[in-house]
Amino acid sequence: MNKILIVEDTLEIREEIFDILTMEGYTIFEAENGKTGFEIALKKNPDLIVSDILMPEMNGFEMFEKLKNNKKTKSIPLIFISAKGEKRDIRSAMNLGAEDYLTKPVNVNDLTNAVKSKIKKKLIIDKEIINKTTVLSDTLKKQQQLLDNYSHLILDGIKPSQKNILELLAWTQQELEETNNFRDSNIKIEEKWSKLKYTEYKSINTNAIAKQVIHKIEKPSHIRITISTKLPHIIANEHMLEKVFEILIKNAIERIHKKIGLIEIGCKTTEKENVFSIKYNYIRINPKSHKKTFENFKTIKSSKSIGVGLNIVKKIITYHNGNIYI
Repeated sequence: MNKILIVEDTLEIREEIFDILTMEGYTIFEAENGKTGFEIALKKNPDLIVSDILMPEMNGFEMFEKLKNNKKTKSIPLIFISAKGEKRDIRSAMNLGAEDYLTKPVNVNDLTNAVKSKIKKKLIIDKEIINKTTVLSDTLKKQQQLLDNYSHLILDGIKPSQKNILELLAWTQQELEETNNFRDSNIKIEEKWSKLKYTEYKSINTNAIAKQVIHKIEKPSHIRITISTKLPHIIANEHMLEKVFEILIKNAIERIHKKIGLIEIGCKTTEKENVFSIKYNYIRINPKSHKKTFENFKTIKSSKSIGVGLNIVKKIITYHNGNIYI
């Protein structure tokens, strides 16, 4: 049942409005001035306020301004009812954000129609807010799940003494849980991660790492993964490098053309660098979207997040002073 607060200093008028709205099935609260009306609005959180303007202690305009400046009451719609029917008074009421303005003596049909209209509008707005909140909540849950996966990917095999990574992950999780602007948060997260220093490197047999990953990854029977050239030894972190191969191979399995199930891992070595490659016939990506493929926690309309795995790869390779591209 919808709740309405009547704020009116004249008892006869207040009782008249009370009777009209009670007959319409609303739950009614009453106040004899703006000060009391504000206090009741805080306690009862009505769906609508019907208020006079000229009242002792606090007039209707002053009460409405206080309501608008309070987080708990700022969204409550208000209809002014007053003997002051001049244009400037009506304009003042509307400028404050009032939903409607009725003049005394009150016409029963005008009052009931205005109340029904404003409450219906509020219910629609409340529903939209609930829907948006639900979508945001679902998105945050998915972001948190992805972040938890992120934590497992990065922390697998990392020593507990490396507090810089643990603290950064905790901060990243808190940032995503509290944000309502993923774009700004992604920028902040990127800046933080760019400052991370990771020093545990040793000579790694990438050929052995790749074979190990290929062996343990689940894949459809029609997909074959080969190493076309023997992969070199490089200076890197073993656990992070394993995750790079794991994510990129899984990504290839997901995107590979169904009729051609060959994934080739290779490396071209020069005096300056090792260029690793994972080749496969894939679902083509628009060249304009190549850079976006590696964006951090990109959120789309369906509330699903994409690019998280590849973003992890990008971060790890960046820490090793490398680059990744399509």
